[in-house]
Amino acid sequence: MNNIEGISSENNYIYTTFLSISLLLIPLSFSLQVIYMQPFMALLPYFFLLIALLFILPIYNLNGMNHIIINIPSYIYLFGIFVIFSQSFQLMLGLISINELVSSVLFLLLPMLFYLPFRFFVNRSNVNIFLFCIAIAGVIVSIFFIYDTVSRFIFREITPYSKQAFDYSIAQQGVVNLEDVNRARISTLSRSHGLLQSHSVSSLWVMVSYFALMAIYDFKKVSLTFVTSIFFITLLVAMNFSSIIIFFLISVFIYFEYFKILLLRITTNNIIFIFFVLIGAALLTSLILFNLENPLVKYFYNVATLQFSALFGTGGVAIENLSTGNGVTFADMYAENITNYMQVLLQYPYAIITGTGFSSTMMGYGGDTGIIETVSKFSPGIFLIVLFAYLKVIYKSILGVHIYKGSFESYQYKFIASILLAVLIYEYHYSIWGLKNVLPLIFIALGMYDSLNSKNSNLKFKQRLMS
Repeated sequence: MNNIEGISSENNYIYTTFLSISLLLIPLSFSLQVIYMQPFMALLPYFFLLIALLFILPIYNLNGMNHIIINIPSYIYLFGIFVIFSQSFQLMLGLISINELVSSVLFLLLPMLFYLPFRFFVNRSNVNIFLFCIAIAGVIVSIFFIYDTVSRFIFREITPYSKQAFDYSIAQQGVVNLEDVNRARISTLSRSHGLLQSHSVSSLWVMVSYFALMAIYDFKKVSLTFVTSIFFITLLVAMNFSSIIIFFLISVFIYFEYFKILLLRITTNNIIFIFFVLIGAALLTSLILFNLENPLVKYFYNVATLQFSALFGTGGVAIENLSTGNGVTFADMYAENITNYMQVLLQYPYAIITGTGFSSTMMGYGGDTGIIETVSKFSPGIFLIVLFAYLKVIYKSILGVHIYKGSFESYQYKFIASILLAVLIYEYHYSIWGLKNVLPLIFIALGMYDSLNSKNSNLKFKQRLMS
């Protein structure tokens, strides 16, 4: 049931305007934090979101509010309860302060509010506006990514924003000894972090922009390949290899329907895609081989070599301005962090049930083995429950793509599956799902998924009554 039809045109206009601003600010609020050196700017998306909700929620209608409360799925409530319990438990143990409790609970629960508009108050017209705003936000992130990379590699200059972002991060971490700080953000000949707090999150938003555009416009064949190539080149310039792989896999299997080749069904899109991939691979290889002295190309080659070595255990390479070190493989990192997790459980046995919480007190977070961090946060049992439900939504969304093939619903299901898959695959390397610029995307996708399911269930029920 979408309640948007019962809202006055004036209220609907105000709701759409303020929610659009809120969506734009999900990634861009971090740059405002940096510019004004104020962490409270992170609350701006929720400020505009709450204003939007005030104009559509049936606050004075008991039946309307009851309908919303009842139709919010149990997993939303359970997530909120677990977050509050986990952090309160750590507070009682003296592991975190009351300020840390409030901050962590606030930024883990506020994103849940994005579920409401996308579950109960969307129609074909405004959902396209909302997706367009998400796409624009991602495009802004993409443009700065390229600008910042060119500045540091071609002109050997660090942009003023990157310097401000570095200073802001130092101030928020309360670092005293700058020698212990990773200075990659303010180093030339080093990957750009983009507008957001890390190059992984900035890269994700480049992909999110692409997913949103694909949900709005019905790109065909050559135009689809052209748009995909632009975003792929942007990620190549950004040099976040996790994002490059994730984007390639999702675009191939979801947007070019490459899976059909496994079923011995070759489409025109598949042929065009293969053709452009072969040409692109040949051009990229030639560019690297004939321009190895170019600092940008050389760095790209070195990072690619390092990632390959770390992934397949062939050793490491020394690269200037990289914090990853020499000779460390992903297998080594996983073995070390699993050992660390076991030691945490020996010290805090109850964490096998309660989890280690969302503050890095029991176990340090922010490493290169995201899946282990997430398991420790939730505890193995709850993690498996969450993972099962998460995979179920992805699976049903992919089914929806093909059941409603070529329709408006199909494009939305693609957006949902793409967002959830991207965040999930990141877990192999980085855990970014809980960040304030990422978690809202998950609840937006879940809201859209439940809205589509509700709409399709009602349609099937009506068809049965008429038959």
